[in-house]
Amino acid sequence: MSASVIDEYNTLIQQEDFSQLSRRLLDLSVEHTLGTELEHGIYELRRAFLNTDHSQALKDKATAIISSLGLLSIDEHASSEYQSVACKATQVSKRFTSGRSPFNLQPVDVTLRFGEITGIVGENGNGKTTLLRILAGELASDTGQIVYPGLHASETDWYKVKNRFVFIPQRIPRWYGTLLDNLRFFASIHGITGEENNRQIEYILFRLGLDKFRDLRWSEISSGYRLRFELAKAMMWRPRVILLDEPLANLDINAQQLFLQDLRFFAHSKRFPLSIILSSQQLHEVESVSDNIIFIKQGKTIYSGQQKDFATDRAHNTFELAGAFKRDDLLLLFAGTEIRIEDSGTNLVVTVPVTLSSEQFLKELLNHSFSLSYFRDISTSTRKLFHRDI
Repeated sequence: MSASVIDEYNTLIQQEDFSQLSRRLLDLSVEHTLGTELEHGIYELRRAFLNTDHSQALKDKATAIISSLGLLSIDEHASSEYQSVACKATQVSKRFTSGRSPFNLQPVDVTLRFGEITGIVGENGNGKTTLLRILAGELASDTGQIVYPGLHASETDWYKVKNRFVFIPQRIPRWYGTLLDNLRFFASIHGITGEENNRQIEYILFRLGLDKFRDLRWSEISSGYRLRFELAKAMMWRPRVILLDEPLANLDINAQQLFLQDLRFFAHSKRFPLSIILSSQQLHEVESVSDNIIFIKQGKTIYSGQQKDFATDRAHNTFELAGAFKRDDLLLLFAGTEIRIEDSGTNLVVTVPVTLSSEQFLKELLNHSFSLSYFRDISTSTRKLFHRDI
């Protein structure tokens, strides 16, 4: 194994981040043949962490595993499918004319690639779920075409396509029996039987922190862990595309971060890369893990492209801030600068020329003893598209 990966693992040990380390090692164990003894050690490490054993013994176990990995020759090259196109939608649209609130999702292009996460953002009722349902095949589009080059199936071979897709809705359907029974069933109907069935279930239970819930039923599990169960069902049979509608809605902030980190690890797997697309109101969290962003406003796509390319040609910088000062105080401080200020209710949104950087802006505030309680540079975030004046 390369020195850079070993160094990364050792850094996690030094930082005592055994949560991330144990999850990364479990993924490694299913992507490569490590040997029975080493795999057993990795599962023991994960079990010890989940049982809140954060003693020196945990660090010693991790160090021994990393030392053994350093002696192995592991092919770390990316799959030939990495960043190739899984699904491409061209000018798909949908119009709803019934009811009191007609809605029109205007033509939009979407390209999903293996090894990438695509985030769909925008206000409620603007078309995010409609677009996801079209991509998932649950809703027919009025115009456009969807092809699946990475799934080796034509747009008419929907049965084959559907077996490579997973759509997890915001409202998760109720299931019956124990969590373990359901995992066994869903693995078996996808052709995973016998010892492989047991192996896959053990991996996903420990990987997603569900081991202690294996014998529980629907009513005994929180909504957050029901979501992880849905992801567990999918990951057992390795779908190629995962679509999630508002997966963060019922998660607390810590659970959100952990869930998104897991999505990033699964999508960016070099050997089994996935294409993941999700919608969410948690804009900053989604942007932090997304390779691509689609921003929809009133059915119209305002931006669709790589996250890193958003607003690179902007003429203004935009900041969110709050503190012990008022709008007029900022206007007075920057009286010689072209400045616009919007009061969002909880903070101020300030727009200034791009020549005034966030560092310069903050320095000016601190030099004049402004007391800040919150600051965020949203110049390259689609967050600023929510503001009506920008």
